[in-house]
Amino acid sequence: MKGLTLFEVLVSILIFSIIALGLSSAIVVGKNALFVSDIPTQLRQNVLFALMPMARELRQTAPAKINLSEGTSSSTITFKIPHDNNADGVVVDNVGSVEWGSDITYVRDGLNQLTRTQDGVTKVIAPNVTTLQFSRPVGEDALIQIDLTVSKTDGQGNLYQDSEQAFIKMRN
Repeated sequence: MKGLTLFEVLVSILIFSIIALGLSSAIVVGKNALFVSDIPTQLRQNVLFALMPMARELRQTAPAKINLSEGTSSSTITFKIPHDNNADGVVVDNVGSVEWGSDITYVRDGLNQLTRTQDGVTKVIAPNVTTLQFSRPVGEDALIQIDLTVSKTDGQGNLYQDSEQAFIKMRN
């Protein structure tokens, strides 16, 4: 009866160990690549989650109902949108004037988050916001420009950024 020698067993264990080490390192590299490739997608989502609610609400306001005058810019904006204050089902009062709700403020806080505050309630809209600027171009009374940049650093120290510029036309 012929069996395996100790040397043959040790060689086969060594070969198996090398293969297992190679596979595990490939899995670790693939996992890291997956997390790194996900950062740009996360940043794009942050930009969209930040701009969509602001744009939706700013379209409803009027030039006279925001704290930003023509030709100026600011890192914060406060405005009002139409609201049915007397609960009659319409946002126009009995003399035809628009009923306006309470102040809404968008600002980047100290934790690099875009926040929305209304009636004393603050809600985080998007994280990783590094710059936020609201502007009203000269000669464009009903236009608001929003410049937004988000950024994030991965575990290896690589910085990823995404930015967007939006122009919102106020309707009321």
